[in-house]
Amino acid sequence: MERIFSILALVAAIGAGVFTYVSTDRQKGEIETLKAQVEGLKKTQGDVQRVLGEVQKDVKTQGAQFQELVGMLTGQSAEPQHQLDMTKLTDEKNAEFLAAFGKQDGVVKLPSGALYKVEKSAPEGAKQATATSTVTVHYAGSFVDGTEFDSSYARGEPATFPLEGLIPGWLEILPMMKEGDIWQVALPYQLGYGENGRGSIPPRQTLVFKIELIKVQP
Repeated sequence: MERIFSILALVAAIGAGVFTYVSTDRQKGEIETLKAQVEGLKKTQGDVQRVLGEVQKDVKTQGAQFQELVGMLTGQSAEPQHQLDMTKLTDEKNAEFLAAFGKQDGVVKLPSGALYKVEKSAPEGAKQATATSTVTVHYAGSFVDGTEFDSSYARGEPATFPLEGLIPGWLEILPMMKEGDIWQVALPYQLGYGENGRGSIPPRQTLVFKIELIKVQP
């Protein structure tokens, strides 16, 4: 071992010219072996760097998906927010929107106050969610003035998350839907983020959604 360390020190000190200063075939063979080991380590390091790059890419993707879920749970979208004109989001404006939405053909009003309209019906016998299901959906959410606060469509990929912990309106509506349904939904603030709002959602806001239920698990 001491001999190898001596040769390695010699390689480090003299470099490529080391063969000028060694005299035996054995020494030259040991140097060639060490050089091969160094080249192997360089290749391994390159492989590690490539793997790390892929991991970092995956982490970034997973982070974006996590932020998307956080947005749904907290009402704070990861997307940049528009400056809201609160004169268009008063209690009166919210009430007017709900009244007008409720008068549209095909709109159903539930006892909770939630309103929905079927835009596209799923095939007969399609799977339905339960309150404990995990669902994959495309959705877009906006305020009554049309300002969009969150959208999986805008991100270019659907969102997957468990229903547990979401806003009351989603917990009520999604188990009523089937895979393949697309509904327009209007939720009074009591079924959204309530009196105080949360994150990017101001207090007492009606939430308007387009929801496309893609998949239910289990």
